[in-house]
Amino acid sequence: MKKLYLLLFSAYLLFCLDSCQQSKEFELKGELNGFTSDMILVVFDDPEARLDTIYPRDGKFTYTFTPDTLNLFRLVNDSGKSIPVFADKGWEVSIKGSFARPEIKGNGPNDEYQEFRQAIQTLTNPTQIRQQAETFIQSHPQSYASAYILWQYFSQTENPDLTLLAKLSEPLTGKIKDCRILSEVLQKIPDKEKSNPTYLNYISIKKRDGEYLSWSGSNQKQYSLLNFWASWNPESLNRKDSLYALCQTTLKKNLRVVNFSLDYQKTEWLDHTEKDSEQWIEVCDYKGWDNPIIKQLQVHDLPFNVLIDRNRKILGCNLYGNELRDKLEALAAEDKKTK
Repeated sequence: MKKLYLLLFSAYLLFCLDSCQQSKEFELKGELNGFTSDMILVVFDDPEARLDTIYPRDGKFTYTFTPDTLNLFRLVNDSGKSIPVFADKGWEVSIKGSFARPEIKGNGPNDEYQEFRQAIQTLTNPTQIRQQAETFIQSHPQSYASAYILWQYFSQTENPDLTLLAKLSEPLTGKIKDCRILSEVLQKIPDKEKSNPTYLNYISIKKRDGEYLSWSGSNQKQYSLLNFWASWNPESLNRKDSLYALCQTTLKKNLRVVNFSLDYQKTEWLDHTEKDSEQWIEVCDYKGWDNPIIKQLQVHDLPFNVLIDRNRKILGCNLYGNELRDKLEALAAEDKKTK
């Protein structure tokens, strides 16, 4: 009897392991007509550029791979028409119809992009199509489909309207702005066209223990205060000390303080740091004013801080003492209303 239980348990474990492995695989099933070539080109745009091929039989094919993160690729036929596809772990997508009129069903941005396709299906005027594209982007600031539409209709033109590009890209969330095709779009926009950022770009920061700082994990505090300081700037040191005192007595529930030093020397940085905790984190990359975060936020003087939420949306700058406490209390009250 014990052997039977062991066999059943082993079989159950194998089934679970197999299911876990399968859940990591992306699957695209296609049934397309109207193309003459014996292959479809797969052009990956995000997170890296690469090529692959699909060889359908009677227009039918199945394409699978295991993505590390969200991918964007295009199916391209022999006449240059393309169909964008968004892929992530465990997602399933199906495509039917033709390259001219595909019907896409699947997770996340795939359904959202199909929604946009249907909205422009009967439109022939380029101005009307671009207006519809604007409407979609403005109503879907958290969708990767918006990044692709912005790139397709407003960047891949002979004379891109940089002012319009800046206007449409500004409300998009941080993770959408971080994708490869959109970062290429944003590089075209001169600084004079850019308004003050509403979202902080993704930041890869290592803590003193070597682990990377999480910005959206389930255990993360609701809000993060990035406090910029340096050992050579007395006023920023005083501000940092006042934050530490404030955190010891209050603000423990929803806030963590990430103290980002602009020091160039490790010893000088460590001489003025406190012990790390869940709420108090000290970091330094020894690049000083050359850090990309400093450049994005256009910081020219110390002290400086910026309050962000889990989505890296900027909620306020240079908040200390009662002003910081009042801001967090107001945010907490808003959170209760939305729950």
